[in-house]
Amino acid sequence: MNPGRKKTILVVIPYGFNERMANFPEFTISRMLAAEGWRVIGLTQRERGEPSIHETHGIRVYRYRTFLEGALRALYLCVARPDVVHVHMLRNNRVGVVAAMLAKLLRIPLAFSEAGLLHDHYLTDDRDDPLKQTIHYERVARKPWQGFRSYFFHFPLTHADAAMFYSKHNMPIAEALGIRNVRYVPLLIDDTRWESDTQNEIGLNLPREPFALFVGQMKKRKGWDVLLRAIPLVPVSVLPKFVFVSATGKQPVEFQRLAEELRIEDRIVFLGTVPGSRQLREVFEKSSLVIVPSRYEGFGLVPLEAFEVGKPVVATRVEALTEYLVHERNAYLVPTKDDLALAHGIETVAKDTELRERLTNGGRETLAGMKSTKRARGWLDAYRELIANR
Repeated sequence: MNPGRKKTILVVIPYGFNERMANFPEFTISRMLAAEGWRVIGLTQRERGEPSIHETHGIRVYRYRTFLEGALRALYLCVARPDVVHVHMLRNNRVGVVAAMLAKLLRIPLAFSEAGLLHDHYLTDDRDDPLKQTIHYERVARKPWQGFRSYFFHFPLTHADAAMFYSKHNMPIAEALGIRNVRYVPLLIDDTRWESDTQNEIGLNLPREPFALFVGQMKKRKGWDVLLRAIPLVPVSVLPKFVFVSATGKQPVEFQRLAEELRIEDRIVFLGTVPGSRQLREVFEKSSLVIVPSRYEGFGLVPLEAFEVGKPVVATRVEALTEYLVHERNAYLVPTKDDLALAHGIETVAKDTELRERLTNGGRETLAGMKSTKRARGWLDAYRELIANR
C-alpha cells in the first residue's frame, strides 16, 4: 500500500447512511473515519426518495434498487481495491455476501460486524426471545455442501479476517462458531444524531399530559406487549399517557387487540413513523421518561438517545443493555417479561425527582465516555491492524 495514499474502506450495509439511522454504528464509525482522513465509500439499498449516488458527512454513498445492480456496483468498487471491505449485518444483505466474496477473491482484508448474532434465524428458533433458547451452532455452514443457503448467508461472518463486535455478548457465540480474530471494539457515538437533513414541519399529535415514551420496532423482542400489560398497573395520576413511536405506520392488529383487552386505548398515543430527527427529538424532549422493555437487544440505541436529551430510562436487565446500563446509576433496571416489575419501575422513576436527576446525570456521563477519542482510536487501531496483517 502506498503510504502517501488515503486509506480507503468500502462499507456494505443493508440499509442506512441516512437521517433515520444516523446513530447506527456503521454510520457513526464511517463518519469518524472520514473525519480522520479516510476515503469512505458506502454501499446500501436505495429507499424511496433517496438518490442513487450522493455525499454525506464525507462519505460517498452508492445506493441500489435491485440485487443485480448492487452486485455489479460491489464488483466495480472492489476491483478498485479498497484497503478494507467491512460488511455489517447478515440479514437482508445479499450484496454484502457478494462484496465479502469479492474481498476474499481479490485478497482485500475483510471485516464483519453484527449488532446481535442472535438475530440470526439459523442460530435460534425464536428471534423474539432467543436468550433462553438453544443456540444451534451446527446450522451455520462453513462449507457449501454443509448447507448451500446457510453457507452464503453466513459467508461474511465465517470468512472475515476480523470479526469486530461492539457488544460483548456476541463474543462467546462467535468463538463457539470458530470465527477467527474475534475482537470487541466498544460502540462509538458522536454528536450528529439530532442533525436534521430535512425541513419537515409536520406537527405531532402529542398529549398535553405527562407521558412515557417507547421507541422501537413492533417486534415482540422489543417488549411492547409487556409494556402494554404494565400500563394498567401504573396509576393514571402518576403517568396518564404512553406514546409509541415505530417504523410501523399503523398500529399492528395484535397491538390494537391487546390494548382493547386491557382497556387502555385512552392512555395510548401511537405515533407510528416520525418524519425526521427534529420531530423525534421533540418527542423525546417532551416525554417524562423513556421505556426500553426488550426481551433481546443487539446493543440498544434508544437509551443513548434518551441520555442525549436528558431523560431517565427504565429498561429490562437484558444482555447488551447491561453492558452500559447500571441500575440506579444511569437507568432503572427490571427483569425481562415481567409486567408487574416494569410497572413498579415506571411508577418509582415517575414519582422520585431525586432518582430521575441521578439517572439523567449518569446517562450524560455514560454518553460522554462513548464519545471519547479513546473509543475512536480503538476502531482506528483495529482497521490498521487488519491492513498490516493482510
